[in-house]
Amino acid sequence: MKIESEIVISGTKRTPFAQISKGLGGYEAHHLGLLTAKKVIEESKIEKNDIDGVVAGEASASQPNPARVISNLLKLPNEIPALTVSNNCASSMEAVAETCRRIELKEGKLYLAIGQESLTCMPVVIKGARNHKETANLEKLKNHLPNDLPEGVTMSDVLEDGLNGSENSYGMHVTAEIVAQNYGISREKSDKLAYHSFKRAYDATLAGKYRQFLIPVESSDSGKELQDDEAVLLRKGIVENPSRMQKAMLLFDNRVMKFDEFTKQYASSLEKSHGPTVSIFNASPRSDGASATFVSTKERAQDLGLTPLARITGFRMKGVDPNQMGIGQAEASLSLLEDLGINIEQVDQIEIHEAFAATVLGALEELQKRAGYKWESKLEEGKINPNGGSIAIGHPFGATGIRLLANAAMSFQNDSSVNRILVTACAHGGVAGSMMLERA
Repeated sequence: MKIESEIVISGTKRTPFAQISKGLGGYEAHHLGLLTAKKVIEESKIEKNDIDGVVAGEASASQPNPARVISNLLKLPNEIPALTVSNNCASSMEAVAETCRRIELKEGKLYLAIGQESLTCMPVVIKGARNHKETANLEKLKNHLPNDLPEGVTMSDVLEDGLNGSENSYGMHVTAEIVAQNYGISREKSDKLAYHSFKRAYDATLAGKYRQFLIPVESSDSGKELQDDEAVLLRKGIVENPSRMQKAMLLFDNRVMKFDEFTKQYASSLEKSHGPTVSIFNASPRSDGASATFVSTKERAQDLGLTPLARITGFRMKGVDPNQMGIGQAEASLSLLEDLGINIEQVDQIEIHEAFAATVLGALEELQKRAGYKWESKLEEGKINPNGGSIAIGHPFGATGIRLLANAAMSFQNDSSVNRILVTACAHGGVAGSMMLERA
């Protein structure tokens, strides 16, 4: 979709991203979203009555419509709309897209978009209890826990359900290995991309590049102030000694599953195979965090004294076979380029979500095959994720989309040669999103 209005983002902030059950483990997702949104409003110095609506993205909502909960806790006007969207890992990109749609329809001029996720606080749920009189409410259920549940009453982990297979798709880690096999992506290439992510994020963090977008949060783990992304600093050893990448456990060649078992089990999705590639170091870590930004017309931002960080010129959501999840980033991006009437060589930089190194490389291979994008030289030149990506920084599902926009804004500020950035993210289930940002 090509955006006809001049729509900009401003005031973009996020929490540091923390490892699951560590620095931010004591905060529910909507409380992280609240902290971030509050900081965006405070630093902008605008009146709350100037906000026309709130849209939050969260893959697994922690509250009924957390956008409205946050809006109420912020004491925003009762009459403004607030809604929550869920598009798995692209949820906050979808939230920003929704604000753009509303601005295009002239429903408002200034929206608060939020992305949030606490993988730590995702619940373990009990299904089917209300079908039995003896477990029909919580008090009765407690009498049957943990070992006396009626037949048909089951317990499940929402986080693991989200990461692993659903009724119509395999787990995300499986889809990454399928892409690696079908596109002939070696472990060496995946490890090289992951190392770029670690090194660039670490260097950018030490240089203080991220600090303008980060809000310090008191760590629920140590009680100290968390100022930087936890995973980035934890990877110092890998940055200093890249050979450690080779020692990481492979996800599909270990005691639980050997690679020949993998190829047999998923044979229907494999066009070819060449050996295991996906490891714990070339995949994004489980994380907690939140992000937020204002999305508005350029005129409204100027009237309110907001400094635009970037202009959104278009966006596109597109799906692919859920078992080829990462390739959605290429499909959404190619469709967006067509919508905008430009080619890939007119894009100065790409910010791409690193769910797994394999999903990034598969999408880049597709862009090379169909649009002539010479990704290997672009990667070496720092034109792809120049300040690191999700593998290094972390991936709180609903927060990553706006984090990608913040990284793009950082590049506009730090590199005067960058004028157009493609931002893209894949999501479980095969849906992906892309946005085009230009210098404001």
